[in-house]
This record gives sequence, structure tokens and C-alpha cells, in this order.
Amino acid sequence: MNNFSGSDKHQGFDWGALVGGILLVVAGILVMSYPDRSFKTFVFLFGILSIMQGILWISAYSRFRNLFDLSWVTVLSGIIDIIIGILFLASRAVGGLTLAILFAIWFLVDSIVGIVFSVHLRQYSTGYFIFSLILSIISLIIAIVMLFNPVIAAITMVYLVAFWLLVFGFNEIMMAWMHR
Repeated sequence: MNNFSGSDKHQGFDWGALVGGILLVVAGILVMSYPDRSFKTFVFLFGILSIMQGILWISAYSRFRNLFDLSWVTVLSGIIDIIIGILFLASRAVGGLTLAILFAIWFLVDSIVGIVFSVHLRQYSTGYFIFSLILSIISLIIAIVMLFNPVIAAITMVYLVAFWLLVFGFNEIMMAWMHR
């Protein structure tokens, strides 16, 4: 009789997950060790990605112009993306400030949504509702501080990326052993 349970099925050690996990952990440590350089790298990458996105939008125009009347929007969007990318590459200060403010706005919107949606928890438990509301209000306060101090937003963004790299890296390392 064949047993297809996961306990009897071994795939072998996952070297790719181990190497990938180690690289992610190292990247996380480097990001934490050099937050200023890391943030400048984020700005540079965002500039490059924005230019690439602009080129893709412009190249998509030929596919969209026969499909709908507003296809010119793809060209406009492409031009704007390219200009933003060039600005980010030409002035890392402008790019950094923009990224920090966008990050703070994202945090602000997410906090407001958290407050609004915490109301539905009241029907399940007053304790959960109050806890969620308190966390969302704290998050809102942090977002406001970040909005008025983009340096704090930039640092927060760098450390959140570093934390994500570390968590994902350690998870990959753990998965390497679990697959054997």
C-alpha cells in the first residue's frame, strides 16, 4: 500500500533555499548596517524602475490605440514615469524626500483604514475592538510623525525592509531543512 503522507515523503535538502536564505539574511544585515546607503540604493532602484515602467507604457500604446479612445493616457503615463525616474536619478535628495513622503502617506492611509475597519470587531469582542483601535491610533500617530519628518520615514522604511529581508531569509533557511 502506498503512503502519500508528507511524513514519509522526503525531497532532500533544499540547497537553493539555504543559499537564498543566507543571501537574504546578509542583505538584511547590510541594509541595517548602512541605512543611508541602502536608502540611496532604494531611490536609485525606484528611478530605474520608473524609467522602465515608462518605456513599457509607451510601448503599450500601439496595442491599446485600437482598443479604446483613451489610449493616449498610456503615452502620458509613460512620459510622466520617465520624467520621475530621471528626477530620482538626477537628484537623490528629491527622490529620497518623495519616497519618504509616499511611505508616510501609505502608512497614514493604512492606519486610517485600520481605524475604520476595527469598528466591525466590536460585534465579536470589545477587547479585540479596543486593542485593534489602540494599535491603529498608535500607527496613525507614527504616520503623522513620519509625514512631518521625512527623515524618520526614510529610516523607518529602511529598517522595515531590513526586517523583511531577515524574516524571509530565516524562513528560507528553515525551509531548507524542512524539505529533507
